[in-house]
Amino acid sequence: MGKTNAEWHREHRMPPKPTRQQRAAWHYEHAQHCGCRALTPSITSLLISQGYPVPQLQAPRAP
Repeated sequence: MGKTNAEWHREHRMPPKPTRQQRAAWHYEHAQHCGCRALTPSITSLLISQGYPVPQLQAPRAP
């Protein structure tokens, strides 16, 4: 696992009761801006079903 981008997480909360499209958009952006965890198979499937490319996990930032 990489390092959590706490600032990104503070500024980008998952909406309450998100739609599949909202969840896919959030996870897509999350994968591009935070290296805290790898995409699970279920999130990968969600991204594909909603038309998003599957991003690679971002490399951890240097301190």
